[in-house]
Amino acid sequence: MIKGLYSAFTAMEAAWRYQDVLANNIANADTAGFKREFAVQQPFEDVLLSQRAPVPAPITSRIQQVVGQIGTGTFIAEFATDFGQGMLRTTGNELDFAIQEGFFQVETPDGTVYSTRDGRFGRDANGDLVTSQGYFVLDESGQHINLPSNMVSVSVDGGILDQGVEIARLGILDFTPNQLVRAGEAHFQTTGQGQPPIGGPGLRQGLLEGSNSILVEEMTSLLAVQRTYQANQRVLSVLDGTLDQAAGQLGAL
Repeated sequence: MIKGLYSAFTAMEAAWRYQDVLANNIANADTAGFKREFAVQQPFEDVLLSQRAPVPAPITSRIQQVVGQIGTGTFIAEFATDFGQGMLRTTGNELDFAIQEGFFQVETPDGTVYSTRDGRFGRDANGDLVTSQGYFVLDESGQHINLPSNMVSVSVDGGILDQGVEIARLGILDFTPNQLVRAGEAHFQTTGQGQPPIGGPGLRQGLLEGSNSILVEEMTSLLAVQRTYQANQRVLSVLDGTLDQAAGQLGAL
């Protein structure tokens, strides 16, 4: 019975943590470049149940007989990020960029460099290319990109062109998933050296990559997790009541 309490509690704890992640996925279903998270669950080790005869019984009958195994619940080993590409949507804005491979490199005012797939860019007061949060977009040399006041175009490999002449090239690098640490809604800090995408970034102007969080799927998962929590809550309540009855009967002896 104690094992049952433990199993129900661990299942509730896992569901509670997963609810927070799913709620964040739902909240960012419309955030450009957002990458959803999902839980990687693992079971605790099963417990071996065996039956033993009373001590006065013959030695041969006192040998443990295996009854079976009982599970002791699950736990969330980690929350992983799904780096699958989100749907592309056309905006027609000159400085909205979408890429098929890699990440844009952006620099914050305090010098921290982030990777992102959020291509909502614009010009600041000095003509530098910046993100919607005001972060500087970096070129392939890690420098700020200053744009002319007139309209620019981009090439599929990340070049920025002014009247057909390349004036800069976006710093687009690719990383393995374990080199990226979430640092906001659509930004990641890098823990390793990135490389240019093997097949090229596939940059497209006037489009944005949306979130890869699909609202219907996330809502369905959230409902399933909530039902799991409620079911284990009822199990916990029943087992707690059974223990109370057992304690009361023992006290009456």
